[in-house]
Amino acid sequence: MNADQVTGTLLLLIAAFVPPLAVLFWLRWGERGKKERWDDLIMTFIGGAVIAVIIATILELIAAELLYSTVVREYQLFVREPTILTFLAIIVVAPFIEEFAKVMVVRNFSRYIWRPRNGLIFGAACGLGFAATENFLYEGTALFEEGVVAFLVLAFVRSISSSLMHAASTSVSGYGVARAKSYGVHWWPYYLIAVLMHASFNLFASMGEFFSGELGAATSVYGLVISVALVVVAFLYLRWRISGYNA
Repeated sequence: MNADQVTGTLLLLIAAFVPPLAVLFWLRWGERGKKERWDDLIMTFIGGAVIAVIIATILELIAAELLYSTVVREYQLFVREPTILTFLAIIVVAPFIEEFAKVMVVRNFSRYIWRPRNGLIFGAACGLGFAATENFLYEGTALFEEGVVAFLVLAFVRSISSSLMHAASTSVSGYGVARAKSYGVHWWPYYLIAVLMHASFNLFASMGEFFSGELGAATSVYGLVISVALVVVAFLYLRWRISGYNA
């Protein structure tokens, strides 16, 4: 590995992991009352970045094999002929699998949860860790195959879209895990809400890949704007609940 590759890798690690960690810091900083321990949150973040990604990757590979189709995800470039199977993979398969993998990690760390609000931030920590690894993979492809400009654009877009989406969606399922522990209710309805949030984001973010021919080239821009707007609103609501929710 030469000096340029080392520099590129370090830049990639910073771009992929620092924004999600900064978001996690911001969420915890805004909490009132007793706060979660940093070591517990960081371990949950790592669980999302490693364990949840491994689980999701294995399940998505199995799903891709069953569908006889390569899984094409919302930020892959130059999709020439997207099919109904790739649409199904992005809008249905990926949200169900990825949210399942993340909620399993949150459940593993549920021993650190003592009230429903903990579920919100532990879920967000797991989602942000998952997003960080996704950022590393997507942005690495852009950096080493498309160049610095493509990398910078993608890093910026993912920092305010996919990273916040994973935080917001998994906070919902994390809240369900916390309520299940505190009150004995089922957590899976909250998981389904997280899947719906994830699927909605993927649908709008992928509109250009699937519908630009019918709806025009501007579809990509409209879809990205809508997806970012939805996820920002959801994330700001999440932070409001974390900062002001005392249960």
